[in-house]
Amino acid sequence: MRFLALSPAAAYALLAGVALVILVLHLLKPPPPRVLVPSLLLWARLGRGRKRPATRRLLLLLALGAGLSLALALTEPDVAALGAGARRLTLILDNSPSMAARTHDGRSRWQHAIERARSLLQRSGAASEVMLLDTAGQLRVSGFVARDAAAAALARVPLPAWSVARLPPAALAAGAEVHLFTDGVAPIEAPESAIVHSVFEPADNVAVTAFEARPLAQDPTRYEALVQLLNASPGDQRVRLLISGGDRFSIAQDLDLRAGESVNATFDISDFAGGVLGAAAVCRSDAFPLDDVAYAVIPPHRPKRVLLVTSGNQRLEDALRNVPGVRLSVVAPDGYARAGRHDAIVFDRFAPPDAPAAGALLLRPPARRWLGGQSTALAGARITSWNENHAVTSGTAWRNLRLTRAAVEAASETSEALVLASGPVSGALVTAGESRARWIKVGFALHDSNFALQSDFPVFLGNAVSWLTEPIPVLARGLGSVEVALHGAQVRDGSGKPVAVSVTSQGIVFEAPRADVYTASASAEQILIVANVPAPSYALINGTRFSAADATAVERNAPARFWNAELWMLLLLLAGALLLVEWAVFTRRSTA
Repeated sequence: MRFLALSPAAAYALLAGVALVILVLHLLKPPPPRVLVPSLLLWARLGRGRKRPATRRLLLLLALGAGLSLALALTEPDVAALGAGARRLTLILDNSPSMAARTHDGRSRWQHAIERARSLLQRSGAASEVMLLDTAGQLRVSGFVARDAAAAALARVPLPAWSVARLPPAALAAGAEVHLFTDGVAPIEAPESAIVHSVFEPADNVAVTAFEARPLAQDPTRYEALVQLLNASPGDQRVRLLISGGDRFSIAQDLDLRAGESVNATFDISDFAGGVLGAAAVCRSDAFPLDDVAYAVIPPHRPKRVLLVTSGNQRLEDALRNVPGVRLSVVAPDGYARAGRHDAIVFDRFAPPDAPAAGALLLRPPARRWLGGQSTALAGARITSWNENHAVTSGTAWRNLRLTRAAVEAASETSEALVLASGPVSGALVTAGESRARWIKVGFALHDSNFALQSDFPVFLGNAVSWLTEPIPVLARGLGSVEVALHGAQVRDGSGKPVAVSVTSQGIVFEAPRADVYTASASAEQILIVANVPAPSYALINGTRFSAADATAVERNAPARFWNAELWMLLLLLAGALLLVEWAVFTRRSTA
């Protein structure tokens, strides 16, 4: 027997003192009252019936039992015979996404794992030491803690954790009894000595494993959506695929999928004007809702109104007219002020004094303050490098560009160098920046190069117009931890609720627990983050390594216990029962 509140010596002294006090009080009797009566015959007969030494001894035993039970409850002993001995435990909780799958009783595998872990803690003694770990490494390991502290921490383990599941290194602490609670889907290699508690149960799941929207190559004003569905259920399923966005756009299609079957479906979504578009798989018996929905952001895809400001450049005008999705207007520099509003503007050897409200592509413009630093003229400049990852310069073979005359500028904090060239001096030949709107500055005119003769010149123009007219930058990320290079940003989810963020050296980081479109905002800048399930493998919630025999073995390994609640509760109940019995015996003796 082990006492928690007191040392063993103090606890035994307390028990002995309680027993002594009860015995002394039982032996003490008040002096009998003296009463004058005419005759003692009646009272002597009644007294002979009440003097029962056996009853007095029973009352003493009942009082001792009740008092000692109360004293033991206060000292909270651990009794190994009742299955509550002090132990050293390491509990590992698998918090991979598949643990969120619902079972037949409506509760998730995760809830069953928490219940079994809490039951194991209750079966251990109150003096047990517990280390609580998770397979995602999101719990801060502080070593072994008291059993009650570990039980309280069970509710704080995050689920789901969209990271690689692995066995925590601290799980191999010497001298500890290791218990792993998992469904066996995540590839976790438990030590041989560990007791594995399986919470796996087959469950139906139909998932949207891919969702992508893209413009048609021959006509950027038309969009199509590609949706991939997977039936990860043990049996066949009838699925309704819903694609919806805005207030009115909706497409629905019913599909019959065999077990394990994956299908690709393509839909024309040109009638959707733009914004957030969602794809959902609806199934009557789906038990894993985390992969039922995926999102995409569709930019406005009406024809873009582009204004060309030039004194005359037929090659540039023809090239712009042939860019898909462009509606071109041409004015001379002196007519620019009266040209009206456009989605993008191309300036040929001209630039207004003030930055325009629309995005601008400028070919060999004169010096303007809103365009950054001064340029240096070069003769026979050659391309040295370019940014292949930028949306403007990707897809263009800049190495084939030949220049007779150009201008380069030094590095600037207000612009980004996209193409570098060298001659007598080196610098940026193509730069990009932002004033009232985005701008792209090209340091040469078409007639000073062979650019207009290159097959990828229309590609550059299309990239430039798309980048200049992009309303809000969109990032595609997986669920879990998302980092955004936007200092001081605040994040809201698709419903407008704020999301907690942490500041990093690069910007901010936040957790995306479910598929949604999050908005990061900082002053006048915004970024949309489309977060979807990272990979189709997360839909395979039935890919367990356990068999029915494994689950049976786990149940056999579970230690039995006579009393499932705390021992002090049993002692209090015993004390109450003994007091009731004592009251009944005393009442019967006193009225006999």
